[in-house]
Amino acid sequence: MSAARPGPGSARAYRFPRAIEGETSNGVRIIVLPMPARPLASVQLILPSGASAESREGSGITTALARLLTEGGERHDADALVEASELLGAKIGAEAGWESLVIGATLPAGRLAGILPLIAEIALAPRLPEREIQRVKALRLAAIDQVQASPRARASEALIAAIYDEGAAYSRPAGGTRESVAAIDRTALLARHQQLLSAGRPTIVIAGELDPAAAIRTVQESALAALTCGSGKAHPPADTSSPISSERSGAPHLLLLDRPGSVQSELRIGRLGRSRLDPLFHAALVHSEILGGLFGSRLNRVLREEKGYTYGAAAGFEFRRGRGPFTARTAVESSVTAAALVEARTQLGSLATDPATEEELTAARQYLRGTFPLRFGTASAVAGAVTALVVNDLAADELDKFQSSVESVPAAAVAQVAEELSAERERIVVVGDAASIEAPLRDAGFAVEVRSEPVKGES
Repeated sequence: MSAARPGPGSARAYRFPRAIEGETSNGVRIIVLPMPARPLASVQLILPSGASAESREGSGITTALARLLTEGGERHDADALVEASELLGAKIGAEAGWESLVIGATLPAGRLAGILPLIAEIALAPRLPEREIQRVKALRLAAIDQVQASPRARASEALIAAIYDEGAAYSRPAGGTRESVAAIDRTALLARHQQLLSAGRPTIVIAGELDPAAAIRTVQESALAALTCGSGKAHPPADTSSPISSERSGAPHLLLLDRPGSVQSELRIGRLGRSRLDPLFHAALVHSEILGGLFGSRLNRVLREEKGYTYGAAAGFEFRRGRGPFTARTAVESSVTAAALVEARTQLGSLATDPATEEELTAARQYLRGTFPLRFGTASAVAGAVTALVVNDLAADELDKFQSSVESVPAAAVAQVAEELSAERERIVVVGDAASIEAPLRDAGFAVEVRSEPVKGES
């Protein structure tokens, strides 16, 4: 029997697949990432506009459009599209995010030429049948009802609505609100589709066991060559943080969403975070692991291991083109709600006053470096990672520098991230039984606002 527990080994050297680029005659960008021994390839068409470009009244329309694209185009209805893609051994789909709409497929690399016309068909001339529009709307409205029935989801959405100003796109769910989804119709969907086609420069990302020159030529000769580059230019959404009224400035304001009879409380703490374009991006990753990412993070260690308040607690940044949120989340028994919240706030502010130790820095760096290659075992994962770079106007080779960038993060940069985060306004949301937890929360020094109905800005 070994007397000592084995420690982690050194991170393996890893090279992210090299990006080889070309373009169509219309200027559409093509990025090919050769991956030997990966016969299952991935193709992703990126249209550079997403939910962050929507108005409040039109929120959710890009997500709805993405879900409707696979209902067919000019030549194929939904069933025929599935049949045509399955004959190629392919699976085709579409998804909308904050900054883009992506149509993608996975398929054997040797059948690339066959899938491109299908992607072009639904990208350029989607069918958008009325019956399916109503189905997609009904599904989204049902999902909104589910959010209101889930304390976890309700807490998270209420926190986001509290962090951002009501007019900011990031303040609402990307899938839209009840009012905006109800207003979606075919005319609005077609108008949004035209906006997407003219929003900027489309990009086609292909990863797998492919010859780069042949793959680029295949795209140039396909129906996707009919795509054009629009005149639009993506810009980071405005960083509009929701104000806190002056009468609440003396004590931490806490929004308590009443859930009568609940035996536990969902706790959320948030602040305006950082952009994916931020020069301190890698330092923020290290900061998040130390604070609330690793199992031995400060937040989880104290709340779970030392205090026994919860089964788990986590915190971190959500990176977007604009400044995404920083959130901390956990669930605790109702009787320890106030004590757990006080301790969570203490730990969340600790890196600004008690700098990370060398041991913490090393553990975070090693985790980020060591797990990095594990994310890219498939062509879909590689293509998806490059897609995320493209929508943020980042270089396609940035991920090849990830491990060295993380390893070189200095303690001073982590401290700067912590200090700047602490300077942002804090938002606190609790979902729980107000009858049992309101008084202890007030006694703990919080200015409690109790609401029984969904807050403005929630689903």
